[in-house]
Amino acid sequence: MGDMRKGDVTQIDFEYGHGIIIDENGQDIHFQLDNISDQININSKIIFEIELHKRGLVAVNVKLEMEEIRG
Repeated sequence: MGDMRKGDVTQIDFEYGHGIIIDENGQDIHFQLDNISDQININSKIIFEIELHKRGLVAVNVKLEMEEIRG
């Protein structure tokens, strides 16, 4: 498992079950919707890990980034 990265969801294709994240470095990283338990939409702020697959980098363990609640 790698370090957690941050990014924003830029595309979601519900028909094919995948999407694209742009990470803090401006890199496009693909992810599979079937591996996500949170309700994610375009522009969602997320955290994720990276794995190298045959087709390139893939985001795994994708979760919504929880904002800190300040009192």
